[in-house]
Amino acid sequence: MQQTPAATLPPTTRSPTRRQCIESGALMRVRGYSKTAVVMALCLAVTSLGGSSAHADAADPATSLSAPTGQSEHGNFVVHEDSYGSTFTWRPREELPMGGARPEFFLDGQFVGAPLAKGGVLTLRVPGLQGAKARSVSAVSGGRVLDGRALPSAKKRTTTKAPVQPAAILKDDPGKKGRYKTESFTYTAKSLKVAGYPSRLEMKALVVAPKGAKGKRPVVLFLHGRHGTCYVGEEVDLAWPCADGMKSIPSYRGYAEQQRLLASQGYVTVSVSANGINAQDAEVADAGSGARALVVREHLALLAKWNAGVKATGKDARVIKRVLSGHMNLKKVMTVGHSRGGEGVNRAALQEKKGDPFRIVAQVLVAPTDFGRQVAVGVPTTVLLPFCDGDVSDLQGQQYVDQGARIAAGDNSLKTSVLVMGANHNYFNTYWTPNATAAPASDDWWDAGDAACGSKARSRLKPAAQRAVGSTYIAAAARTFLTRSTSAVKLLDGTAVRAASAGRAVVLTSAVGGKRRAVVVPSSALKVKASVNASATVCDGFALDEGVGTPCTLDGSWASPHWLPSSYQTTGSPSPRALRFAWKKTGGAVTISAPRDLGSYRHIDLRVIADPSVTAGRFALVLRDASGRKVKIKSQNDAAHLPAAGETARLWAQTVRFTLPKRSRVNMSKIASISLVGTSARGKVYVLDGHLSSSGLRATKVTSKNVARFNVQDAVVTRDARQSEQTGYLTVPISNAFTSAARVWVEVSDLNAFAGYSGKYYTVQPGQREIKVPVVFAGDDIFTDDSFADQGGYGVRIEAKRNAVVDRVEGRLTVRNSAPRPTLSVEQTDVVAKPGGVVRWVLSLSAPMTQDYYGFATAVPPTLPGGELTLASAVPSWFAQFGQGAAKAMTFSQAGVVVGVSVPAYSTTTTIEVPVRDLAYVGDGRTLEFVVEPDGAFVPEPITLRARIEPKEG
Repeated sequence: MQQTPAATLPPTTRSPTRRQCIESGALMRVRGYSKTAVVMALCLAVTSLGGSSAHADAADPATSLSAPTGQSEHGNFVVHEDSYGSTFTWRPREELPMGGARPEFFLDGQFVGAPLAKGGVLTLRVPGLQGAKARSVSAVSGGRVLDGRALPSAKKRTTTKAPVQPAAILKDDPGKKGRYKTESFTYTAKSLKVAGYPSRLEMKALVVAPKGAKGKRPVVLFLHGRHGTCYVGEEVDLAWPCADGMKSIPSYRGYAEQQRLLASQGYVTVSVSANGINAQDAEVADAGSGARALVVREHLALLAKWNAGVKATGKDARVIKRVLSGHMNLKKVMTVGHSRGGEGVNRAALQEKKGDPFRIVAQVLVAPTDFGRQVAVGVPTTVLLPFCDGDVSDLQGQQYVDQGARIAAGDNSLKTSVLVMGANHNYFNTYWTPNATAAPASDDWWDAGDAACGSKARSRLKPAAQRAVGSTYIAAAARTFLTRSTSAVKLLDGTAVRAASAGRAVVLTSAVGGKRRAVVVPSSALKVKASVNASATVCDGFALDEGVGTPCTLDGSWASPHWLPSSYQTTGSPSPRALRFAWKKTGGAVTISAPRDLGSYRHIDLRVIADPSVTAGRFALVLRDASGRKVKIKSQNDAAHLPAAGETARLWAQTVRFTLPKRSRVNMSKIASISLVGTSARGKVYVLDGHLSSSGLRATKVTSKNVARFNVQDAVVTRDARQSEQTGYLTVPISNAFTSAARVWVEVSDLNAFAGYSGKYYTVQPGQREIKVPVVFAGDDIFTDDSFADQGGYGVRIEAKRNAVVDRVEGRLTVRNSAPRPTLSVEQTDVVAKPGGVVRWVLSLSAPMTQDYYGFATAVPPTLPGGELTLASAVPSWFAQFGQGAAKAMTFSQAGVVVGVSVPAYSTTTTIEVPVRDLAYVGDGRTLEFVVEPDGAFVPEPITLRARIEPKEG
């Protein structure tokens, strides 16, 4: 039996449409009693706990007369099980942060899906799942458990020795102010209409440029991430455009300090606004990365027009002509993206195509999200990872470097991870920093008392100090990739050096690419042999399938940003591997057998994670040549044990460098084996990879334009009811002219059931123009409504593994059939109830369908004789949550009461119930009437529901 609570509306307010429900979900906080607030309340009322979808909210269990069967409650979670699956509902006690990371639900430590939030409730429908308990549910955002059961993770451990700054200081500091004075202005262009975004996207940017700089100057473009868009006082909304009385939060102006530094050094800088995307990206599958990439490319195309002499229009025309026209070198563009902005600029880079009037030659990603696992082939990438990131807490941006390490043959672009100790997510932007501007903001780190990241921790950076670090490393990337100077490359290539302009901040770096050649790549083919008192194993960063693989640590994948699965589904997804090496006595060793010519390289760099369970972990390298001669090399530095961040240890790989001797009796061109030999009494480390290295850059010819490009599309097939099992195909087009075979990982998921996940590799040869992904489904004759296509079907996700880029990573195969559309009817239109009873109408669909049905019944003035029932006669708890502003003396139609009608997928019946107070005064009788309006689909004609509430006998 369904229980759908009512809501009250002012008399002039109409019932909300499904689109209104979707759009109102973008509002995170509602001021006062407005139509929008009512629509949000009604969206809550639309769906009952028994049949809610992943795309709608469940009713508050507190408003139900009785708990439905199959319901489990624990804390702020409710799991309702029915014959067709389970519905997860979470009502957080505090507002969710408006940051980059998205909320996700886990069950017993396993990912089950990403819920949608509307009106303060997060709901996920998981078809086919049975036996789930609310006590086993976790709400997670960016690796941080917001509520519920803790995830399997590294135990919180402290270290006796915190990381320290390198002693060496870079001579030519990129963080120093340059010789140019600067000027700034804001331009506005025509807004963009983008599919999936009801409101247009603004085209606005802050320009900071050098004064008097000769020639055409390189361009640096900034893109902010997801944050609140509007405010009044301390109240923040995520809406666009802003409501009357509210001011917009100009996040795009929050990088002005970094812009001024770069402009003083001769770069033209542009910081673009993306508030329209932030307010609407909750309803798009790619979390807004596609729209952000579009906005970046539209701004660059506009700059190219102005640079070529096309006249700007409007009040900005004169300053645009004077400052920008003919003064920009748009073949040298570096992008800087913060949070979701990082994922947006990365996607803009991989969309590179012939004929672009600009070229993105480098990017800096600041605390970025990486939902799509996309890599911009051939683009030097610097990733800033704040150690105390309270938003993207799992530091998933590390994946841009790890995946980029071996994404394409000939990709020598330098990819760098920069771990900034004491930095949080927000303080790189002044408008996201408390007390820096008029807009409200907060520290995103959630535990004020944390030893490493709390607000009073000695290692925490002040906002100005954090911005200084960001400015220095952004400027280092600009100098390295936009000019001919390599004086700052040591800040980015793993060298143990620091910049004075970064102040007291402890910054650790590791890198791949550049002047490097791999010598150690953990895989099943790697031959390793451990000595006495030592052990060595090639292990898997994650193992989602039970009994498959050798997990590197039992602490779980959340412990390391290097080991984050892309989907968390048990599809056999390939895991990154590492060499786990442990020793119990000095001299314990592991030998890696493989012939190597070390050539003229200066160093061997290993990316090493120090296990926090062992306080020491120092080791040396021993090189043995083909003649048996050996040389032992001490490391320049050790992998520091990192402190815990919150409840989780940070298993992050640092560069451990070994300088090769200039002269040695060992033949460096004929190395037969490399041994790691423990020099401490004991130790445990994980080696991600090892490279021969020298300082500097190396040219790369491979780009996103000359590798296979995949762009997953949606498709529709028709089901044949006569066949029990059928196969449909989702065709993925492949573009670009490429000469090397490409390899991608493809996952297929059944969106109608908590099962049916599968994955496999596809290899694509040059000249191949598409791949066809088979999807097996059963034949039946149940109706599927195309307008609800996002609630079912089969998902296809592609991840580039070698010589490939993927633009749109996810698509959907929708399965249609020829079954007629069911219609809604009521078994008995006229019913009778008494005080203490329930007015109940039973509504039915003429046949089941594959998605949930939603509708509305609106109270109208009764046509039956007798006075209309007042709100005072209904059980208070039934309407209290939605009755704000309505007087008890009002009748149902005067208050505009609207009741949600929902029928779960594969079911046919539901009920509308109005509980009447036992002591309700009804005189000689009262009446009540609702109308379900025609919707042009399931309700062809109005359905009138009438009730008479008669007095009790005697």
